[in-house]
Amino acid sequence: MSASYSELRVRTHVVGIERLDKYRWRVSVDGRRLFTFCSEARARNAGRLEARRLDFVAQDQAHPRGPPLR
Repeated sequence: MSASYSELRVRTHVVGIERLDKYRWRVSVDGRRLFTFCSEARARNAGRLEARRLDFVAQDQAHPRGPPLR
């Protein structure tokens, strides 16, 4: 890994932030490249948000809700 790459853990996911050039950061979650941003702070926030969204989807599938109310 280069010095311009960092990882952080969000629950069960690994968020990677890679600096592409002076004003471009690439975000990946669990190795899947997702977004590019113009600041590291926005890239980190987007990575955290996507990791939490993936956890929410997994939890929702593990515990399905009952039939819709009318």
